[in-house]
Amino acid sequence: MLTKFIVDAYAKLIEISLWLFLLGSLIAGWQFGNGFIGAVIGLVVGFVFAVMFFGAFIVLEDIRKSVKAIEKKK
Repeated sequence: MLTKFIVDAYAKLIEISLWLFLLGSLIAGWQFGNGFIGAVIGLVVGFVFAVMFFGAFIVLEDIRKSVKAIEKKK
């Protein structure tokens, strides 16, 4: 029961972490880049980093969902 809850919470935690990371990148870009252009650059750099870092976790979650769907068919 608890393990199922943790596995289900994993996807939500990744999603929330990703949005918070992108928001932090936007704010950091605004602060250090002196305005709108810095915010856009911070967001783009944060997005590229997020794709490289969070992408692996999202792929694992997608594989888990696919396997779960296959198991339900049987």
